[in-house]
Amino acid sequence: MDILDYYDLKEWWNTALTPAQRDQISRDYQPMGYPSGERYLYAKQGKSYCETDKCCFLDVLACVAKDDAKDIIWNKTEQAVKEALSQPRKNYKDIHLALVGLIKYHYRLRENPAHYDKAKELCLLQISIANQAAKAFSKPPKPHGISLKKLEEILGHKPVGYDIPPIMPSHIGFKQLAIILEKEGDLKGALKLSQKALKQGWNDNYEKRITKLTAKLAKCK
Repeated sequence: MDILDYYDLKEWWNTALTPAQRDQISRDYQPMGYPSGERYLYAKQGKSYCETDKCCFLDVLACVAKDDAKDIIWNKTEQAVKEALSQPRKNYKDIHLALVGLIKYHYRLRENPAHYDKAKELCLLQISIANQAAKAFSKPPKPHGISLKKLEEILGHKPVGYDIPPIMPSHIGFKQLAIILEKEGDLKGALKLSQKALKQGWNDNYEKRITKLTAKLAKCK
């Protein structure tokens, strides 16, 4: 099976997008290390290559797509995010990353009230899973396809790097919604969001933002 079959996207792919759009995306979607000129989306591969959730895969396709195809794929990405959130077992890292793309997409089109409201809605959705995502991102990486204990037995010593917690990424939901609330005049709401993001460990210079918002609130008093 190819990657579109694996994610159960083949029918959608063939009906939602035009032949020209499919050609552009399949031509330009070239994962690192894959032979140049070959269409990765149609290549038959084993399940081991599918290490991300459907929503994260669609997020990448949306970034590659051009013009109207972007809108189509971002809409499908949002649908996939909501499907992922309804599952008993959730990949919070991939859901978080897919929401990053969705929020940026809608906020770029914020002159349209529908996109502005959608950006705020998606910020709130990403914030609602922020605690779970933070726990997922803070865990040290695991070697693919093998346990740490087994790897240690093979190497004869503890593997280097797997006991070091990774650096937390930024959180576009907290950051963007704080900016929106500040522009709308809700300084207390923006401050509360920034304090929560800092407490959870997200990496985005929240100390500076908190200092600025605190100073603004003091002037208002």
